[in-house]
Amino acid sequence: METDGEAAGGGESEKRTRTEGNSDGESATTEEISEGDEITDDEQITELEDVTEEERARWAKIDRQIEWKVLSEEEEMDNYRQDWEFGYTHRFGSFDKETELSSMVSTYDTSVDAWAETALQVYSIKVEKAKLRWPLHVYGMVDVRDAVDHRRNILFNRKRDNCQIITKMDPYLLLTGPSRAIVFLDPAVFEINLKVKGESEDKEALIHQTYWCNGGSRLGVMSCSNKRCKINLSFMELEETVQATVMSVQIIGGSWPSDFAGQVFCHDGSSPEQIVLLDFPDGKNPPVDQSGNLDLSRRVVSVNLHSKMKVTIRGYSVCGGLKVTVGSDVVSFTPGQSGITEGECDLGGLCQLKIKVAWSLLVVLE
Repeated sequence: METDGEAAGGGESEKRTRTEGNSDGESATTEEISEGDEITDDEQITELEDVTEEERARWAKIDRQIEWKVLSEEEEMDNYRQDWEFGYTHRFGSFDKETELSSMVSTYDTSVDAWAETALQVYSIKVEKAKLRWPLHVYGMVDVRDAVDHRRNILFNRKRDNCQIITKMDPYLLLTGPSRAIVFLDPAVFEINLKVKGESEDKEALIHQTYWCNGGSRLGVMSCSNKRCKINLSFMELEETVQATVMSVQIIGGSWPSDFAGQVFCHDGSSPEQIVLLDFPDGKNPPVDQSGNLDLSRRVVSVNLHSKMKVTIRGYSVCGGLKVTVGSDVVSFTPGQSGITEGECDLGGLCQLKIKVAWSLLVVLE
């Protein structure tokens, strides 16, 4: 991305510089323009017909030499943060503040001001073309802001001591959000700040950029890139949506199959893309508490009010790098504007599970 800046100017005793940048936004060279090339005050050109060919050539030379500075990623983000603070701090608080709006705002109270509105459904975030040694130990944050409260709605957030290890075979980030539906009546801004753990923390930057999503595409892939990697974010614009919060997936009979990995995912029929709520490839340590509840990594899904939401639970084993299903079942839910619905499924006779979903409309203005 390029941002206009101002070239330095001055009197006869000063020199101008020009900074050239490469496509990755990093400074390359600095070149001086000698005093002999400067146009002094008494040489100002006031009438077009007074411009000589020699003067035209001199101005053309200066125009070629004075180019706008290409900002680094960190400078771009500093400018973005300053603009945000100028426009929104007085109303929405700190730049780092997370959204406090609930995904269940009308689940129990149908009198609140909320509607079935256009939302942005995020399916996955993928790290591609990383010019680093795989596997990557990724940490940092990816969040999105909408016009409801302009606060962070976190999609991915990991500290340095809790990295996610991604490989070329499986380069997807394990998403934990959004915490509520992303209202898409105005542009949404994705903030990507990812790092890769290494020997020195000050040299671990992977990518630090923003992406403004303005709509116009029902199903799309947003891409951000620099010299270190490329990030692909898969999303879809859904109209007349409500938000579904998967409150629990509980084992109510039997137990999770020994040594079998598992997945919980859903889709609403608007796209073939799956929304992964839980994926644990290590069957020896399934994320199940004492009450039999699976610890979902992601819970909130946007669903078209006139569609169906299907939740799939799958147990599998890994043989030669391939996932072999040992038990699977699907539960279909009809969206609602409020209330809670439940459904049960059977994992190949090995265990029975109950899924509880809360429904809510979307708050458009805080």
